[in-house]
Amino acid sequence: MDLSYQMVFKDGFLERAKRMSGLKTESAFAGALGVSESALSKAKRTGVASPILIVGLYSAFGFTPGEVATVKEVPDAPVASSQRLTA
Repeated sequence: MDLSYQMVFKDGFLERAKRMSGLKTESAFAGALGVSESALSKAKRTGVASPILIVGLYSAFGFTPGEVATVKEVPDAPVASSQRLTA
């Protein structure tokens, strides 16, 4: 079985970050992060912490990757040969 890994937001992080930012709308929060509202909505729905969102959270609010996300194992996902882990 091939394993892959992805960065996922810590539970409730995006909502806490928005609340702490003081920004009232999703549009304003997405703009501060440098992403579209649809990209922010997708991140909230899937939990996947894309590089652009991690960079946006750092640039806008100073959050580091370890504060916002964790690595999650995703079994049975197709994995590019360059991403395979070998023992």
